[in-house]
Amino acid sequence: MSFWFGYLRRQLMPSVCLWCQQPLAWHEPQLCHHCHRHLPRLDAALTQHNALYLPPVQRGLAQTRFDALYPMAWYQQPYRHWVQRWKFQQGLAEGELLCQLIGEKAAALRDTDGIVPDAVGFVPMSAARLRQRGFNQALLLAQSVARQWHRPCLALFDSPALVPHQTGLSRRDRLANLRGKIQLNSGTLPAHLALVDDVVTTGATMDWLTGLLKNAGVQRVDVWCLAVTRHSTAASSPSSSIESALNILPR
Repeated sequence: MSFWFGYLRRQLMPSVCLWCQQPLAWHEPQLCHHCHRHLPRLDAALTQHNALYLPPVQRGLAQTRFDALYPMAWYQQPYRHWVQRWKFQQGLAEGELLCQLIGEKAAALRDTDGIVPDAVGFVPMSAARLRQRGFNQALLLAQSVARQWHRPCLALFDSPALVPHQTGLSRRDRLANLRGKIQLNSGTLPAHLALVDDVVTTGATMDWLTGLLKNAGVQRVDVWCLAVTRHSTAASSPSSSIESALNILPR
């Protein structure tokens, strides 16, 4: 009920920009032009748009089985607020905005590279969690990406058991939570897949899903997400050209 109440409220009440809170002339954009233009973004152009090559990502993900990572931004404000509002407080407007933004990123990469995956998948959600939340945010994000690429959005996995919330857990504990709780659906799989989720922290979930896919014959897996956690170390220093370039990236 709260989901539909929020939907009707947004259609009937005046809209405001979700960042600066100034009134909007219409509902759809969710952000005013000024805030959209100045939204923090992770520019990984120096690494062929693959964030796996960025040191603050490498330090947290270690070795992964997926081949590329395409986040929109570091996991920071205002993304942190929007993601939490969407997932835990039925923030319909925030969800619409985040789906719009990841769709824009997918369209931009399509137009610059011209090479897109054969299909799009998403992190599954158990029936119990789906009843509790009312939607799977990873599915909604994946559908936005798939629409931009004109590719199918596939339910590649089942989650018959409830996966505990992963927030605050180590990579080892996250992997332990996943064992036996997610399984690959049977069927023919394309050679190149994109997997979509909201936030990548340790990469444990995506690494586990990638392992299932590659064991079944998938050749390449790209991970798409709204945001990735920045991992720092006290001993770090700008000793490489990529590390130095981070000084000019949006924070």
